[in-house]
This record gives sequence, structure tokens and C-alpha cells, in this order.
Amino acid sequence: MTTRCFYMLLLAALLFIPSVHAAIIPLSEDWHLHSSAGLAADGGTLSQPGVDLSQWYALDEPCTVLSALVKAGVYADPYYGENMKGIPGYQDGMWLRHLEESPFRVSWWYRSEFELDAKGEDRHFTLHLDGINYQANIWLNGKKIAGEDTVVGMFRRFEFAVTEALLFGGKNALAVEIIPPGLLPEDHRKTKQLEATTGWDDHNPQPPDMNMGIWQAVYLREQGPVSMRHPYMESELSQPGLEEARLCASAWLRNNSHESQTCVFSAVVEGREISREVTLEAGEEREVLLRAEDFPQLVISSPRIWWPHPVGAQELYEVCCSVTVEGKESDGDSFHFGIRDISSHVNEDDWRGYTVNGRNILIRGGAWMTTDMLMNLDTSRYEALVRHAREANLNMLRSEGFSIREPKEFYDICDRYGVMVTQQLFGRNLPDEELAIACVEDTLLRIRNHPSLAHFLGHDETFPTDTLDAAYQHLLEKHRIKRGYQPHSGTFNIRTRSKTGGTRTGTRELWTYAGPSHYYFVKERPYDSAWGFAQSGGIGGILAARDSLRQMMPQSALWPLENNACWSFHTVTQGMEYFDAVVKALEKGYGPAENFEDFCRKLYAMNYNSARGMFEAYGRFKYDSLGITTWKYNAAWPAALTWQYVDWYTRPTAAYFGAKKACTPVHALLDPHEGAFHVVNSLYEAQQDLSLETSIIDLEGNTLSEENFALSVDADGVALAGKLQVPAEITNPYFVKLRLQDKEEGLLSENSYWLSTTPDIPGTSRHVDDMFYTSPESRADFTALSALPETEVDTVLSVVPGGYEIVIHNDSPHIAFQVELALLPFDGDFELAPVYWSDNFITLFPGESRKLQAQLSTEETPPVRLRVQGFNVKLRLDK
Repeated sequence: MTTRCFYMLLLAALLFIPSVHAAIIPLSEDWHLHSSAGLAADGGTLSQPGVDLSQWYALDEPCTVLSALVKAGVYADPYYGENMKGIPGYQDGMWLRHLEESPFRVSWWYRSEFELDAKGEDRHFTLHLDGINYQANIWLNGKKIAGEDTVVGMFRRFEFAVTEALLFGGKNALAVEIIPPGLLPEDHRKTKQLEATTGWDDHNPQPPDMNMGIWQAVYLREQGPVSMRHPYMESELSQPGLEEARLCASAWLRNNSHESQTCVFSAVVEGREISREVTLEAGEEREVLLRAEDFPQLVISSPRIWWPHPVGAQELYEVCCSVTVEGKESDGDSFHFGIRDISSHVNEDDWRGYTVNGRNILIRGGAWMTTDMLMNLDTSRYEALVRHAREANLNMLRSEGFSIREPKEFYDICDRYGVMVTQQLFGRNLPDEELAIACVEDTLLRIRNHPSLAHFLGHDETFPTDTLDAAYQHLLEKHRIKRGYQPHSGTFNIRTRSKTGGTRTGTRELWTYAGPSHYYFVKERPYDSAWGFAQSGGIGGILAARDSLRQMMPQSALWPLENNACWSFHTVTQGMEYFDAVVKALEKGYGPAENFEDFCRKLYAMNYNSARGMFEAYGRFKYDSLGITTWKYNAAWPAALTWQYVDWYTRPTAAYFGAKKACTPVHALLDPHEGAFHVVNSLYEAQQDLSLETSIIDLEGNTLSEENFALSVDADGVALAGKLQVPAEITNPYFVKLRLQDKEEGLLSENSYWLSTTPDIPGTSRHVDDMFYTSPESRADFTALSALPETEVDTVLSVVPGGYEIVIHNDSPHIAFQVELALLPFDGDFELAPVYWSDNFITLFPGESRKLQAQLSTEETPPVRLRVQGFNVKLRLDK
């Protein structure tokens, strides 16, 4: 049954109105799959009960063809090692056309049988397929419902009236023939996207089936003579006081009958009911609106406001919409919405900035990729990834144009966690512009209710055609979607930023490697530093969690990296050579890695440092810097070294914890270029009477100098605390520790830097055959960190309400650098995931203690083991 609202039920009971709720009948069981190759029967035969299914693959639920075959054991796990290369139809690199001999070049049949009870009076049934890839012929009980000429496009929902084709009180058979994408001519245009289907760019291998199949729900919907579709609740929030909100409820109503119908469209918002009588002619479909001008109940005083995290609460309202005919509910739906105002503007410097509920907001987030390469879209994975973003105070995810158009679960979780979303509409121009427009319109209608939806981008690194650009803007206006729009994700040349919509992509070197001070050179390098708004950019290759590496490839493949096909396969489609600059920076900055563990500890330190530096620079220079959605936040398959802050196993990387440190709501940082301490306040409340304690500590753990700074910071402001005074006798490298406290001596921010007497200064970069190379003007020297004495730390693990508490103490005379904690199950050798840590990869100076918290995905606290290790911390597994 469709979820109904308490107020609607109460009203029906009080008024003695019979309520027959619209019913959702999931068709999620008893599915079978078979290739059309060698299958003689046609759709008319296959959609009759009694088909011999002994040679078909049984499915737990509809999924893509390759996903089904992997689950059936036809192919080995494609995520592990180089197994993917052994699947027929696999091709190296980026490709859009199936091989002639590929088993996925032909169509595949999906089939299901189901029973229905006797049909109620004046009830109408529709068949829904919310996601197919790429074309389909649909048959039901021997009748063709729709064909591949109209059922085309991965990013559209399809609905068909099937009442006359159904058998009530008996068995029904549904057969869906899926025709794949990738049936292009051999001389097809070379580009990254030609069809309305998902793509992977260079992020990971293209699945050999190109994700053909049924990838979203299939179901029947039962309704009365009038159907309701696309319910929508708009809100207009008064500025600047936010003291009032004016609502508008709407939906599209369709008369399913052959005669005129008079119906009542109603909306209930927390006890406020409004309704309007509507007459629809036979077959008529019309949008009906309930505006605040006509219904004073839709004017809400002192509304609860939705804010992104961490600047406010994520207040949500529930609305229940329904249509009744002759006192009986014919159709209905309920959903959540938020009252807020998110807008963007292009400033006098031609850069785009954002405001939320009338306040400026600095955007710090990442580009979002489809969560799974085979379209195994799991709600728990969405929950883990978005919650990790919230925990790190990352406030925006940019849904990438080659990815899928995410389902409701993703947006619901972003609404709940206060993470804003920028939605890109497509990656490239499609030859079939009419299809592109149809896909975009359906996407807009599906996601427009979500308060987390903040902004739209037309295409990725390219402009849409004039026709598509005009169509996108028209659709936003037609459907009253009050979000910002720009045609192009961002320029590579900042001099043309006004044309793309006030954002930049960044220089290509930022996809390979950027050091911790790179983004601070605003005056010297305005084209790729923390100035303006970057839809992309980043720090280059990020190493997955240690146990993730062990899970994705055999032990023998972990080391060495040179000429290592498995490692290379688990990077990007260009291979390990693409991240040559990362490896070179590690070797020159930290010293060549001696083994797998040494490589991990050095690259983790480097990733942490770079990510922290990038996000801190954007905070340091706000609002000359307006934001970044770094490339990229997550990975669609187990990637060893790629663009990822949370890896495919939902384990956060070292770079993630560097980003989390930088995005602490009230945060003390060191500008390495200026040599000065600043405090960044990301909250909308001023921070008065703060105290910043700074210490300079040498490699032996001796404190060489200490200094305290008193300061206050304006709401959403940045304040200079003081200058870094380095003693003349300092040796290389050295540490700087910051502790920021409020006037009650409550800890607001804790931060530790390792610095070199040789500064990190970016230099020139070049690319040859799509490979990028950097030549820094000066490089920090951290090689002496390898000489830190091995040390041990003491830990106490306790179970506390909702999770675990770990007290960690360094009782040694040495620095414990980049201490990494992990929770392991008692019966396994791999780190649990997801685990939400308050902090990690921490540095403890002699005599220091720290208290950390860890939570699992539920509030359960099963017995766990604590693993402790670090850059120079001896590995220990506590039971």
C-alpha cells in the first residue's frame, strides 16, 4: 500500500468518507532471464503462463544482465583482481560500441509470473518500469503493451495502462525484451556519450554488458477512475527574516475512464487541509494547483526551516496528496519536503556563489559517481556514503553527468543529512535531442521536491546545443523548479568563466597530484588555486583503505607496483601510469617505498596532508573562494588508486580524514604560504573570546616554542590569529600543533602539521599523450619522517550508548605519527565498514591522550577487536 498520512486517515474517519488507497503491487519476485540467442519463442509466447524455464537463469529480483550472470555463478567476481577481463565482450579503455562477438550485443528476455485478486469496481491498473537500459519490447499475457520505438532511454520512467490485458483471479505473465545500448555503427563519432545511458568516462572499466537490463523497480499501481501523478510542494520563504512561508501544492490528474469525472484534489500538511473540485473530460490530463493566494492555510508563520549541515537543522514536513471521486479515494501519495531557499549568483568577478535562506555559504564537497558499476544499488551503500559526507561536514555532492540519475533513496538521505546536491543533466550532447529532453523532464519531475536539490549543470566540460540549452531552461520554468542553472560544468581557462556560468573545472594536473600548499597560491596561480568556484579539481590519486586493497586483489598483486597489471587495472582506464606524478611526489617527498606497508603509510600521510590543505585553503580565502566540489568523492568499483574520499567498500580514506579535519565547523589552520594562523567559522553565530594555543615541536618530540592568541570570529567569518614564528635552530622536518578553545575552555579544533624547512611551491605542469607531469618549483622534504622511532600507544576500548569510545595515550618519549585505528569483527581479518570515526590518522605527541568515538551503521555494539597502527606506530590487534 502507498504510505498514507495520519491526518488523511483521521479526516476520512471523521467525515465517514470511504477510503480505498491506491495500491502498489511490487513485481519483484519470480523473475527469470535468458539471452535471445538461440531462443525461438517470441514475446507473444513468452508472455503466456507455462513457459519451460528450466534453461533460464532465476533472479532474486530484476537487475542488469551481467549482475544477474555473476550472481548465478556464470562469471567470477568482476570486482576482484582481473576477473573482469575474462568476461566475454570486455574491452580495454573507454568504449561505446559492443564487439560483434559479444554475448551482450543481442537482446535478453526478462520474464515474471504473478497472480492478482479479483478486480474491484471501477479500478484501473498501470504497469510501471522505473528504469530499463536501453530499449524494450513489453508483452503481457500474450499482448504487446509497448515497443522499442517508444520504450527507450535509461533515465526515464515508463507507465502503461494495462487493465484490459490483466487476468484477475488467475496467473499473469510479463515478458520484457531488453535491447542493449552500444549497437552503434563501427564508424561512430568519437565522444564520451552518444546514448541516454550511463557511462563511466575513465573512472573504471566499462561493464561488458554496458549495464543493459532492468535496473529499477517494476510494479503495478492500482487506482480509481482518476490517477494522480507528479505531486509537488513549492515553498516561497520570506527574506530576510524567514518569518513566513507560502506554499503551493500541485499534481497532474488524469481521467482513466471513458466519461467525464468530477473529482476533488486535496493536500494535507500537518493538519492543514486544502482541496479543490476539478472536472476532467474522458482521457483528459491536467495539472491542478492549490496556491497560497487562494488558500490562507498554505501561509505558514514561523516555519521550520531546512538548512544544510552543519549550519542548521534539517527540518522536513510531510504532505499527503489525494484525489477522490464520489467520496472514495481514487489515488494518493505522501512525501516529505523542506522549506528553504537555495540560490546562486554570479558576482562581479564572474564567479558563482551560493546562498541558503539568505545567508552566504561556502561550498565544500565532492563529485558524486554512480555507487556501483553493475547497478547493484543498495540503500545501505547510499546511507553510508552520504552519512560519511555529513560526518565530514561536506555540504554538497555534484551528481556527475555520465552517472545514473539517482533514485529517490539517494535524495531522501541527502535531505535527512543536510547534504546539498548539484545535478548534472548529461555528460555530452546526444544526437537524439528529443530523447535527451524526455529524460531530463522525467528526472526533473522526479527529484524536484527534495530540499537538498540545489543547482543544475547542463553538460560536463562542454556546452549543450542551443536547442538543448533552451529546452533545459524551459523545463525548469514549466515545472516551476526554482533552482540555479548553468549550461557548462566549468571552464579550463578561467578567462572564459562567465560563459560557462561562473565556475572552473581546474587544470589537468589537479587530477594527478596537488600538494598541501598548492591551493594557497591565489595571487601567483589564480587559475588553479582557492579562488572562485571549482566544479572539479582536487589532489589527484587517493589510495584506498589498506583492507580494501587486500580485498580487491590477490596478496601477490599488492607489491611491487612496477609492471603490475592488477594494480594498474584497479586505478583508472589509463592505468597506473596516469598517477605517475603521485608516485614521484611520494618518492621525492617521503622517500621511495620499500614495500606495500611502507607505500601505504607514506601515501596516506601525503593524501591526508593534500586534502586538508585544499579544503582549508577554500575556508581561509572565503568568500574570494566560493567553493569546490572536488574530483571526486566516491568510486563505483574497488579502485586501489583513483579519485575517492570514500572507497567502494565504504571505508573512508586518509584523504577523507584530512578533509574532515579541514571542514571542522570552527577551525584553526595554518596558511603555509603566508606563515600565519587563521580561524575559520563556518557557523552563522559569532565565536567570541576564543583562545588559540600553538606549539612548535621538533622531530624528537621536544617543544621548542609555545604561543597563545586571543581572538573572536564573526559569524561565517575568518580571523587572523597571528604569525608563525619558526625558531632559527629548527631542524627538518618539524611539527606545529594547534588547539582552539572557546571561553569555557571547550575544545573546538585540534590540528597538527608536519612542515619542511624547504617550502612546497608548485611549478609547471605538462601533459603528453593524456599523461600529466608536474615539476614543482620547490618540494617539501619529509624523508626524515621515516627515521621516527617505532613507538607504541596505549588504548582502552569501551562500549558506550550508540557505539564505541577509544581512549588512546602516547606514553612514549616519541611522536606517534598518523595513528590509524580500525575496528575488526572477532571472526574476520578485514576492517568493518562502514564505521563512522570522530577522527582518525591522528598525531600524538609525547604524553598526549585523545578520546575518539566510533559508530557502526546501527546502534548495535557487537564485540569487536581494535587494530592500531601508524606511520611509526607498531601494529597491534587488541581483543
